[in-house]
Amino acid sequence: MRGQDAALFSDQNANNGLLSPIAVSATPDEHLYALARAFTASRRRLTTHLDASLFANPGLDIMLFLFAEGQGGRAVTTNACCAAAGVPRTTALRWVKLLQERGLIDGSDDITDRRVTMLALSDRARQIIRTWLTDITVVP
Repeated sequence: MRGQDAALFSDQNANNGLLSPIAVSATPDEHLYALARAFTASRRRLTTHLDASLFANPGLDIMLFLFAEGQGGRAVTTNACCAAAGVPRTTALRWVKLLQERGLIDGSDDITDRRVTMLALSDRARQIIRTWLTDITVVP
């Protein structure tokens, strides 16, 4: 997790065990981008105690990565998405293809290097992730 993102969150909210934003100066979207990064980092830390295969969710990892790193709809390289998935590249590529088929991510050729494919969340997927992250930050 990036240092500035870590500053936005307490370790856990005592009421529900979820990461909770504590900074007031960040915009709502910045909170959500940081929460996506914190959620992913938290899941990765869990694998130091338990078998990583129990928690592999490449589809979610790719979507959270695209949400956080593709702020404002910016595209990210396929290679970066595969690395973020935390699984073998062939597995990550299968997930990328599935997410594209489901209309959750869009792919396009890089304008400077046609060998590179750029990925971005679809508008619908971006809204789904935004809504989900907002829902988990609400304290009852």
